[in-house]
Amino acid sequence: MIKDLKNSFLQVSFLGMIWIVFLITIFNLHEETVRFLYIWNLIGISILMGIVFGIAYPYLWNYSTFKVTTKITISTFLNFFCCIESVYLFSPKVFEIIKPYLLLIVVITLIGHIIGFYFFSKYENKKIADSLNKALEN
Repeated sequence: MIKDLKNSFLQVSFLGMIWIVFLITIFNLHEETVRFLYIWNLIGISILMGIVFGIAYPYLWNYSTFKVTTKITISTFLNFFCCIESVYLFSPKVFEIIKPYLLLIVVITLIGHIIGFYFFSKYENKKIADSLNKALEN
């Protein structure tokens, strides 16, 4: 489990860094230069993504024995705080723009996690049913 979570963290962090640099490159319409110290902000964002999506989510949904409501609540708040911190690290100006909408963002994130759990559990149940049917056939 630890090895899987470590590998998942490294993969998500690396791909997150590539994704952020790609987006900055595409949307750098004014051809602004990036300060060297800003790279640490990008590394911070990728580490946050690695922790939330590479460690916390796989642990919550694959290894933990929490109730479903607890899993949804924890993942919603982890996602929300990762999102908010990432936006702040990316640009404090953008953070100030979205600040009045934080409650709306929490609600949308919660609804997204509830819908995501519905499809995830449906997929998991189908996978388990298929494996049990194969076992019965043999």
